[in-house]
Amino acid sequence: MQEKLVFDQTLEGLFVRGLAGRVTPTLKGHLREAGVDLDRKLLPAYPFATWCWCVRLAARELYASQPEEHAYRHLGERMVDGYRVTMLGRALFSVLQMLGPRRVVGRAQQSFRSGNNYTEVRIQDLAPAHLELWVNEAGPTRYLVQGAMMAGLRGCGVKEVQVEVHAFSADDVTFHVKWRDEKG
Repeated sequence: MQEKLVFDQTLEGLFVRGLAGRVTPTLKGHLREAGVDLDRKLLPAYPFATWCWCVRLAARELYASQPEEHAYRHLGERMVDGYRVTMLGRALFSVLQMLGPRRVVGRAQQSFRSGNNYTEVRIQDLAPAHLELWVNEAGPTRYLVQGAMMAGLRGCGVKEVQVEVHAFSADDVTFHVKWRDEKG
């Protein structure tokens, strides 16, 4: 089995751009100890376990008073907001903004795969403005994905986005994605 990797632009999107001005010296030190040195050029990719640990460190440091799922969701939103201003993010979002919500969600696997080598997605239509989205994301990072989907759809101009955790197991998560249907 191929090692699960998270690419540098994902870490740049979260820790350099999305959390700009919020990474404390303490958090920066903990990230360095975990293998991510924000004072140097980021490596091309990091092991999934390193990514998860660094996200956990950020959640505990920056959102200590909030439940874990809220902290991760906020980090997912910051990650996408930060990723949107990277070179790859600007290019990706310029294309996604023209597609509409259904097609944006339909490209979720390709979008996530621009930031890692492991994401798998399955989509099922439930209603005109309601999709079910299965993702092979486990543990607390499922909430990071939830926040990323919300911010990604908002960043594409989708109105009244809801991304709700519908079900999850040790290995995956199923979201219900809803938005205001402009036609109705």
